[in-house]
Amino acid sequence: MIRVLVADDHPIVVQGITRFAEVEPSFEVTASAGGVEALLELAQAHEVDVISLDVQMPGMAGPRTVEAVTRFGAPILLFTLHPIDAAIAALVHAGARGYLPKSSSLEDYVDALHALHRGERRLPPELEALLDAPAAQAPDEILTPRELQVFERLASGETTKEAAFALGLSASTVYTYSDRIRRKLGVRTQAELVRVAASWDLDG
Repeated sequence: MIRVLVADDHPIVVQGITRFAEVEPSFEVTASAGGVEALLELAQAHEVDVISLDVQMPGMAGPRTVEAVTRFGAPILLFTLHPIDAAIAALVHAGARGYLPKSSSLEDYVDALHALHRGERRLPPELEALLDAPAAQAPDEILTPRELQVFERLASGETTKEAAFALGLSASTVYTYSDRIRRKLGVRTQAELVRVAASWDLDG
């Protein structure tokens, strides 16, 4: 029997999965958590085979959360309403092994649990296609420390001149960094840059 830890802040989802597990002999809900803090505590305290993770719950910090959870050894299934995008691809890069939308059937959910328990990945083709995109990697993985400083300033909404003043650089230097950052992240405009930055905080 597969032991599952369900991390989701919607009680109806947790209750639905738990009740289904009562009549489905192949898995059981060992524990449930409504936030990341509780998830980390329970993952350490319980023997778990698969972690079912909603990516939009209290305490989520994007890839950093996934990296922290993977240290416990259980594969992570992203079970969420969040659509497939670069942010979800980044969570896979950070260690998640599967993705399943909440519109899926319970049979698909069980199938995904078994696949991950066997050591397989369960990812839709459109998500696989995103995994090589630059924006699917964390900015601190592909930007230099100085580029990351400029990225954080611009992503917060500052203009080139404002970022230059705050960092003690010339506007032309910040513009050069900005152009380099956009090319590395695969975006064309500052608006797209802001969207990439926002995708790293999936706590809504």
